[in-house]
Amino acid sequence: MNRQKGFTLVELLVVMGITSILAAVGINNYFGYRARVKIDKEGSKIVEYIREAVSRARSQQEGVDWAISVYNGGTDDYYELLSGGVGGTSTNRMYLSSGVTFSTSTVSTTTAITGGPTISPINAQMDIGLMTADGSLSEQITISTNGKIVRVKSY
Repeated sequence: MNRQKGFTLVELLVVMGITSILAAVGINNYFGYRARVKIDKEGSKIVEYIREAVSRARSQQEGVDWAISVYNGGTDDYYELLSGGVGGTSTNRMYLSSGVTFSTSTVSTTTAITGGPTISPINAQMDIGLMTADGSLSEQITISTNGKIVRVKSY
């Protein structure tokens, strides 16, 4: 008897169907994970930047006040550290990563950070909202007048 060996067409189609379902689920999970990592990383960078500004103000580095400026312009969102207070010069401008923007609750503003170890460093509470470009993930960063930073993640 001459028997042929191999897989039938039905068996191959079943395996291809299962493989494509697993691939679709895996790709969705990967892109969701990537977006969460991106927004978390951006939030961490902003928090570290603000901590640096408060530290510089408290130590009265360079003998000047410091300020944080946030610009919510849609496509070119950035934040920067200003030496010399609200009207000072930019020491470093940081643009948001691609795929992350400021939320509509974030107002373009400049907040002064005053010097001295016993002074409340920030003159007004500052709220910074981040979201992914598709709006599916968001994070809210609140800086109180005493310099306490609270992050609320919605992912």
